[in-house]
Amino acid sequence: MVKLNVHNFMKKIATYVHPERGFLPDPDPLLELPLAYRAWDELNNAMPELLHNNDFRDALNNIPQLDPSGIKNGPELDRSMRQLSMFANAYVNWGEEPVKSIPKNLAIPLWEIAHRSGRPPIASHASIVLSNWRRIDPDGPIAPENLKTLQNFFGGKDEDWFYLATVGVESVGGCAMSKLFSCLDAIKNNKSNIVVTSLNDLASIIHKINLALERMYEHCRADIFYHRVRPFLKGWPDDGIVYEGVNEEPKIFFGGSAAQSSLLQTLDAGLGITHPSDKSGPFLIQMRKYMPPNHSKVISLLELDPILLKYLNKNKSIELKDAYKKCISGLNIFRKKHLEMAIHYISDQEKKGEEGEGTGGTEFITFLTTARNETHLLMEKE
Repeated sequence: MVKLNVHNFMKKIATYVHPERGFLPDPDPLLELPLAYRAWDELNNAMPELLHNNDFRDALNNIPQLDPSGIKNGPELDRSMRQLSMFANAYVNWGEEPVKSIPKNLAIPLWEIAHRSGRPPIASHASIVLSNWRRIDPDGPIAPENLKTLQNFFGGKDEDWFYLATVGVESVGGCAMSKLFSCLDAIKNNKSNIVVTSLNDLASIIHKINLALERMYEHCRADIFYHRVRPFLKGWPDDGIVYEGVNEEPKIFFGGSAAQSSLLQTLDAGLGITHPSDKSGPFLIQMRKYMPPNHSKVISLLELDPILLKYLNKNKSIELKDAYKKCISGLNIFRKKHLEMAIHYISDQEKKGEEGEGTGGTEFITFLTTARNETHLLMEKE
């Protein structure tokens, strides 16, 4: 196994993860594109009404094909990726008749913007959550009650809250990364007291993440999510979608999924939680392709060497073991809550006896149950 150079890792990580925001962007997401791309901003703002009136496909077909080369990397690229990918999801997943292709005036710029973003040309967690908010009070916290969405499909309180409550989870969990990295740095310097303190602090943050997750129930009703939000987040059909002007062969991509969040996968990697089952591991690895590349690099770097687990095996401190168990227990609780939430928002809305797919395209009960069991087993082992 390749050993992780903690010093070099910490230097790299500083450019990938914000010490307080974690995987949320800094600065805040851009509010508008340059004037040359006004057509995209206007369609962004009109999308809910157009979808309500079943006019969205016609409206999209009539926008000009814009050259994306003028879009700068950074906030402009993130805003463009969010807009174009959500346009694609709306175009494909909503309408009286299914479509087999995305018109070239959207497909060509989306394909290029997605390539530059390092992600597939479809809406994913990085766009619909990480880059889909603005603060009401610019000096206030990145918390759901101080946020508004920048783009949605049908719109309304429930859809907004689905995205913003998830932003809240990412925001609360942002500083978890710095605690995790402090723990690894302390291991390198053999400062066991700091390792214990960092793990206890991390356990407290995971507890706050669990509380933030529960806020989803406050303003997002299950029937509204299932019928008016979930359909837009699905992946492409089994026979694929053609990106006109880009390729003639239909492409298949997964839909948006919470598994595309780098937060939980990073915590797993740092704490030594593995998912060896073919019902969990392959899907989680696939989901990394839908993350911003620098975010998935964090997970890959942590997986190079299980520093914390090796340290635990050598150090018999009861305080250390207890602090570690608190972290694992917190993640086990998170996965239990997430499973309950998925059942409430998806399974309970379907016909009895059928196991539905999550928006990412998985049999979500099997996947979430397996991932939770793998976390629980590590807690019992330790």
